[in-house]
Amino acid sequence: MTLDAFSGQRDALTNLLGRGQFLFVVSQRMKDASRSAMIVVNLDRFRLVNAHLSFADGDAILRSTALRIARRIPETAVASRLSADEYAVALFDDDVEQADAVAEQLRAAIAEPHAIGGMDVIVTASVGVAEGAKGASADELLRRADEAMRLAKQFGSNQVRRDRDLVAKRDGLPPLLVETMLRQALQNGELEIHYQPKIHTRSMQVVGAEALCRWTHPELGHIPPQAFIPVAESSDLILPIDEYVLRSVCQQGASWMKQGYRVRISVNISGRQFMQDGFPKLVRACLAQTGMDPQLIELEITERTAMCDVERAVHVLQELRKIGVRIALDDFGVGYSSLNYLIQFPVHTLKIDRTFTAGIQSAVNQTPIIGAIISLAKSLNLSVVAEGVETFQQFDFLRENRCDEIQGFLFGAPVPPTSFQLSAFVAKLQPRAPQPTAPEEPTAEPTWLERLYLDTKRLPDWRQIASHLADSIAPHVPLDRLSIEWCEEGDPFVDVCEVSLRDEIPARPVGTLVPKGSSAAPTIIRAGVAMISPDVLERPEFDEDDGLAADGIRSVLRAPLTHLGKPFGILTLQSALERVYSDSDRRTLKEVAERVEDVVWSSYQRERAPYDGLYDARTRMFHRAFLAEWLTADDPVWFLSRAKRRPYQAWTHATASVLRIEPLAEWPPSESERVAQHVGQLWSAYGSPAWPAVRMEAGEFLLISLDGEDGSFYTFLEHLRMHLRVMEMRNTRLGSPYVSISMGWGECRDAWPNLWNAYLQARTQALSALRGSDRQGGPTDGEAR
Repeated sequence: MTLDAFSGQRDALTNLLGRGQFLFVVSQRMKDASRSAMIVVNLDRFRLVNAHLSFADGDAILRSTALRIARRIPETAVASRLSADEYAVALFDDDVEQADAVAEQLRAAIAEPHAIGGMDVIVTASVGVAEGAKGASADELLRRADEAMRLAKQFGSNQVRRDRDLVAKRDGLPPLLVETMLRQALQNGELEIHYQPKIHTRSMQVVGAEALCRWTHPELGHIPPQAFIPVAESSDLILPIDEYVLRSVCQQGASWMKQGYRVRISVNISGRQFMQDGFPKLVRACLAQTGMDPQLIELEITERTAMCDVERAVHVLQELRKIGVRIALDDFGVGYSSLNYLIQFPVHTLKIDRTFTAGIQSAVNQTPIIGAIISLAKSLNLSVVAEGVETFQQFDFLRENRCDEIQGFLFGAPVPPTSFQLSAFVAKLQPRAPQPTAPEEPTAEPTWLERLYLDTKRLPDWRQIASHLADSIAPHVPLDRLSIEWCEEGDPFVDVCEVSLRDEIPARPVGTLVPKGSSAAPTIIRAGVAMISPDVLERPEFDEDDGLAADGIRSVLRAPLTHLGKPFGILTLQSALERVYSDSDRRTLKEVAERVEDVVWSSYQRERAPYDGLYDARTRMFHRAFLAEWLTADDPVWFLSRAKRRPYQAWTHATASVLRIEPLAEWPPSESERVAQHVGQLWSAYGSPAWPAVRMEAGEFLLISLDGEDGSFYTFLEHLRMHLRVMEMRNTRLGSPYVSISMGWGECRDAWPNLWNAYLQARTQALSALRGSDRQGGPTDGEAR
């Protein structure tokens, strides 16, 4: 997935990437980069702005800060607004050498005054810089830069600090000092519980979370678990920490239950806590005091802990299972791995250690061991969870080998409970109190089609829906590639979202737009029935069949999609086997389409909403806000393609043509809007459909042409002049005062980054032409080239 895929998932205030999308994009870029650097910028005492000025003024400063950052970073850098007043910038390869210089430039630029309410407001920033070699983790790099930023604040703010300053400061802490500070942390409530999501490999749904303890020291900032957990385990502190974590998790889980969400949470239990005589009693007490459902708690014990005293471990595990909690054997494979004892342990889950996950498709290939562990677990009817999944290669291997669940930075880092995405879980109403009821007849299990509808309904993104549909349909109907095509009435192009289950049959990029004349969508929509193409190589039925055959596709099955009785697209299954689809498959796909079509339509409308909000259907032109969004987009080609619903190639130059009609701004809205609608209609009829048209003011229109689009405006202008003259005569006969209309025209061609300056020059020309026409007495003939 490229940066393009996130152009619609940005911070609404600054148009920068959000935290999650930023980490995902940086992680992908770091795989190919020789080295990387992270810069974290936090505004100093920004809360005073909101407190003493206004939230609107604060928003203006945040937008201005984002613009200053975007203008002073290299073109290959990636920028993000992490939180309210915090930003981040990622640099790659050769740009890393200038990381310190870029950080200092950002600090100086942010400190420049902001013109707010007639006065200059100065807001400084503390900046942290961290650098990593190839293979570093984006989350770890961001954490180090964040700690360096906090160190800058401790030393007085408005300065730049490197992460090496913090490392030198922290590495000198002796274990005894860490233990002392940890005792104070327990008393002061400095320990926090973060939650990392667990993903089901087949449904791609969040099915649970692992609770992880985090420590943020008031002076040293974030202290990683490997720095304090060993100290706690070597002392008596691990017992109160384990109890604190278990009780906090039960409280949080019970709180989520009251909100209607059932979240299965895993909790790590130390060996010392597990061997305590009263540990089962402690678990029972925490559950009873908080009201947490025992079935939603999974206790993770390491393999070494269970093997220290097998007989006692089996007894404790049996007591815990009586309570109703789930048991997971953590770090499986790095300890004794005695199969004889494994059969005795009453556990539910085996958890593959991250050391094995890291060895997937690497120099130290450990895939045979992972395959053996998964096969062993399946034979014992145990579920398998793999941790430390950070690459798509690891995910693909685990999924193909029937691993049940995965967790890792590829799908989500540990986050506080307030940031955890509860919407990923199915909401179920919780009973107020258990009520005795008569035994009921067992209900039938929902069919896969019913589960498909329920699971699809929870997916917010149409790309995720397409991927989930492919995975869900594949076990029932053969397919190698699946596509969803949206065919809007009046649009010359069809919007395609495609996913492939085989690497040798690549899917078209997300957001591909194909000419409607070459697509099968219009025919399928008109027919209104599912259609089978048994062999597109021997007997192509549509223009796009040649392209399908070139990709290795032989059989195609298509079904229409409708919303409220109105067709809007098609759902297509493609297979590399010839004549593979039957009438039964046709009926199955038709039923799938009928079940998910409303969800697909709603998802696509949500994706289109930001672009449609910039377009005025009455005038058939974009609002002025479109120009601002387009000029600040990370990928203007992608943005324009999505907004105009037509494909574009990269361009280097643009021509700004400004049309001024006066005095529309002084007329009543009803009269000026009527003229603007006529301008839009004439432009749609005689102008170029590929050129963006923007209504800048009541009587000012900006027409933009790009490289290779040098068409003439003469026809459009002549029809517009004729129409304005007719309108003058009509208003004169009706006795209307709105009869004097003047038109000015200006053009300027420049490099794409200078489009705004080109617009200003063209506007000046149009205004000059209007002044000249006023002197000459020509009502509609003012024009400048």
